[in-house]
Amino acid sequence: MLEIVLVLAIVCLIGGGLTFSIIYEKKRKQKLKEVAEEMGLSFSPDGDPHLLTRFSDFKLFNVGRNRQMKNLIQGDSGEVKIAIFEYKYTTGSGKSTKTRHQSVVSLHSIDLVCPDFTIRPENFLDRIGSALGFQDIDFDDHPEFSSKFVLQGSSEPQIREYFNQETLDFFTARPDICVEAQSGTLFYYRVNKRINPKQVKDNLGEAYEIFGMMVDHE
Repeated sequence: MLEIVLVLAIVCLIGGGLTFSIIYEKKRKQKLKEVAEEMGLSFSPDGDPHLLTRFSDFKLFNVGRNRQMKNLIQGDSGEVKIAIFEYKYTTGSGKSTKTRHQSVVSLHSIDLVCPDFTIRPENFLDRIGSALGFQDIDFDDHPEFSSKFVLQGSSEPQIREYFNQETLDFFTARPDICVEAQSGTLFYYRVNKRINPKQVKDNLGEAYEIFGMMVDHE
């Protein structure tokens, strides 16, 4: 009898959790739609598979499996194409399976000219990887930046030339962000973090700040 009660309790807990999750995601979707309307942008709850395919050359969209885009907010100012969306993918297998969720901002403009690079916060495993020979571009004259970030790209000489003192200082002051960029396109996000719908405008503003710095880069 006790075993039956325990099983029923577990089933109820799981069912309750699923119900809460469904309600939460429905409310989140509605709030994001309202934010898009306030900003004069379009909203696609199921994302855009064609857009996700176009992003497939970027490192962020080549990790894991079951990659999905949803709650896509889009717009075009004439100079910059904007895409704000939620992106999820799965890594590992068995008990090590994890599904990652994060909010991503994409800005696309012909005015953005830069070498391709990826920058993200450095962790303990990255330090081990660097010792084993994995790429992490450091700057002897800016140890604070080098201790905070992993910087990677296809052309280290071009990246070293591009990341001047002003650029290094800019990123050092924002230690929790991730940026992947190449000429024409920039992605901005924080690892495994979905933003509150109320933060969409601020998040877009942060992405634009980075975009502006890069467009004005000398």
